[in-house]
Amino acid sequence: MKTGKISALLLALGVSFAYASAQVQSGQDGVDEAAFEQAQRISQAFHQTAQHSLPATVKIVVRHGSNALNDAKSKLPFADLLPEIPDKSLIEGGGSGFIVDPSGIVVTNNHVVAASELGKTISVELNDGRRFDAKKIVRDEKADVAVVLIESSEPLPCLTFADSDLVNIGDWALAIGNPFMLGSSVSAGVVSAKERFVEKDAKLFIQTDAAINPGNSGGPLVNLRGEVVGINTAIASNNGAYQGVGFAIPSNVARWAYRQLVEKGKVERAFLGAEISSVSYDESRRLGIPPQTGVRIGAPFKESPAAKAGLRSNDVILELDGKKVESPELFSAMVERVDVTHDHTLKVLRDSGGVPVDFTIRFEIKPDNYVGVPMTEKMVEKGAHYIDKSWGVMLILPTPDSLARLGADNAEGLVVLNATPGGAAYRAGLRSGSLITKVGGRVVKTFDEYETAKAETASDDGVEIEFILKKETKTIKLPAKK
Repeated sequence: MKTGKISALLLALGVSFAYASAQVQSGQDGVDEAAFEQAQRISQAFHQTAQHSLPATVKIVVRHGSNALNDAKSKLPFADLLPEIPDKSLIEGGGSGFIVDPSGIVVTNNHVVAASELGKTISVELNDGRRFDAKKIVRDEKADVAVVLIESSEPLPCLTFADSDLVNIGDWALAIGNPFMLGSSVSAGVVSAKERFVEKDAKLFIQTDAAINPGNSGGPLVNLRGEVVGINTAIASNNGAYQGVGFAIPSNVARWAYRQLVEKGKVERAFLGAEISSVSYDESRRLGIPPQTGVRIGAPFKESPAAKAGLRSNDVILELDGKKVESPELFSAMVERVDVTHDHTLKVLRDSGGVPVDFTIRFEIKPDNYVGVPMTEKMVEKGAHYIDKSWGVMLILPTPDSLARLGADNAEGLVVLNATPGGAAYRAGLRSGSLITKVGGRVVKTFDEYETAKAETASDDGVEIEFILKKETKTIKLPAKK
């Protein structure tokens, strides 16, 4: 080895030894101050966010009505000798929420306060120990958002909403609430994914690895500015507790829903009026559009916004008001929140190619229990159909041709002509083109058999439905009242 190379090697080793020695010396004297200060700044950011958010985050407690229980007890023999039932023994559960207006507007999940319909009382407890009885509760089951109104003699601390569309994957996020009803708690993590579709809930969520456990539902997911980016709602878990995958309703959806609940007492949603489906990778290549772009529509429903705009079956919608359409779930979420007081623009690809065309459409508010009637179905026009508004399905009698198309040549049942998106059946997994074979364990071949089976087999757990979809037999449960 040449002398110059040896000198260079010794010099490099000398620098390495000197650096290592300095590191050891730093370790002997204490921590690396620069690294410590950097970590301390992050810790301070978390601290400030928590201090800002905790006062406006509340515990929501569900109790049996103490008066009702004590009244029932009073009917017992020698009731005057029995003690009053203490309030604390009546606690059944609850969750979290957060104040969004100093007058006393609390936002939470619908499922946290749904028990109020059963005569149970709801109270709101602040981080400083103050407790308020709920004066009014307004809920929306589909969005899983609820508003609890309380009265205070002085302004209450509150949080503001951030724009969830601006949230990025990897952003810091803090989940605040009352896990296992222990009291105020803060957990830190990041935004793991956006627009995560959970089919069971038929909703788009923000996914986070910040710890979310039972009791956290309804609490805020906040950014480092202390702004709400979501409502902690659900977890994916094999054991019912935190396993690193939590879901929050995006703040833009929560804000849209809560404002309508306050102003109108219910949430009104716009609709297109046609079934939509995704565009496969092979289809996108054939159409000359990027993968994961566009939704294909079925036959527009009669008198629907889609029909009035001139849309046709097999049109592919690429954009809504200049915003790219990426999936049926995202498009549905975009449509339901549009302003119905003015026109909107759809960029549509027609006839499997060519240049996209702009269509002007005026969306409308979807009527309650709406079930669309496809324009092209001759059987429907003749009246040979059955509409079940409670589940959101339209049924027709099968024909040999329709059974062959469904891949159920030897089966018997009723064909689902339309399962309305957002309806109970759709959320449970029933789709247009399904063949319902059994209701409540009973074979159904006529509309009368369907109606009777549904009524006579209903229970608190719902009604079991067996159906064939794409040659696969599936079973679901749909809600029903006795």
